[in-house]
Amino acid sequence: MTPLDATTLFVASGLVIVVAGVSFVLETLLRRNDQVGRLWSVFFVGAIFAVFASYIGSSGPATWWAYAVGHGFYVAALGLLWAGTRQANRARAMLAVPVAAGVLVAAIGLFAGPANAHPGGSLELFLVAAGFLAATSVEAARRELGRIAGGRLLSILLGVAAVFYLGRAIAAFALGMDDAGYQSLFGQTTASLLEIAVAVIGALTLSSIQADRFRKIAIDDAAFGTRLTMDGVVGRDSFRELSESWLMRSIRERTTLVLLLVEVADLAEVNLAFGRAAGDAAIRTAGRIVLVHAPTAALVGHISPRRFALLMKLPSNDSVEAIADRIGDAVLSTPIDDQDRFRASTFCGIATTRTSGARFDDLLRDAADAVAVDRDAVRALARDSVADAS
Repeated sequence: MTPLDATTLFVASGLVIVVAGVSFVLETLLRRNDQVGRLWSVFFVGAIFAVFASYIGSSGPATWWAYAVGHGFYVAALGLLWAGTRQANRARAMLAVPVAAGVLVAAIGLFAGPANAHPGGSLELFLVAAGFLAATSVEAARRELGRIAGGRLLSILLGVAAVFYLGRAIAAFALGMDDAGYQSLFGQTTASLLEIAVAVIGALTLSSIQADRFRKIAIDDAAFGTRLTMDGVVGRDSFRELSESWLMRSIRERTTLVLLLVEVADLAEVNLAFGRAAGDAAIRTAGRIVLVHAPTAALVGHISPRRFALLMKLPSNDSVEAIADRIGDAVLSTPIDDQDRFRASTFCGIATTRTSGARFDDLLRDAADAVAVDRDAVRALARDSVADAS
């Protein structure tokens, strides 16, 4: 390709990033938003600033500093994409990391001066970008996002981009950015094509992920109107508030707390097969059994339509696994209605402050992950049983 082709692609990639970013930001403004959507919106805003900085830098030698600033914005933007995926997986966003990385990359470029001002990027940009892209790819394949098709697609897309940037860094270090071999493989033309693909597919994928997340949240919110109103069981917000107080005291007293999650299995299928009233009855039955089998000093909450939570001190003369087994056996052996048309079952997950720390969100995330493991194991066993029977 000719230099004009490379320049045209450079301009086109910048325009695509701006359009994709504006579209995503407007979409998040027009519908329900959360911390994840806000972080991803700021990611696109940072990428747009990086594009404008690159355009300023290309205006003449006197504006070389804009390249360094743009590189800093670009790295910080990728870091915010990583922070958003962590937040979507119910982990801490760690916003200081992308901010510090962006400042560091910009400072290195400014300190190096005009000699290091290159429109195609810099070695420090390539290395940090590869790191953030790889970390985001891994995060998108895990936990909550890993269960969404859009999350898995995002993981593949960013994994390819991470490999490209790592190769770019190695080639830039070994050959130099002006080398003909470097330009043919990792030059502005190739980079622009990759950025166009990442911007378009990435924006669509992030929008799809948000739609899937909010669809699940909306279903949960609608179903949460059936929250139990019974003595001894607190609601979602009260459970969080009281749990955080318990966790603060556990740090001071150096005691180990355990969070046990009990999920009513296949609630959507029960509602579909037997009606919403049957699903509500299953929830109430499970709630009563959880309360009966909870230790005397445990905090019991109904934190989502299908989930109950117990926060307790680590038992000295019993095991949390035994408590979970007793609850599961009792739910399974209790008729839901007078006709005994079906029985409910449960999945359980356990997390302790000894392994997860004393932060409520971390404790809840690890317990939810344990529920998912239990659910997958039970369903795999059921599939194997059906296969053996046939």
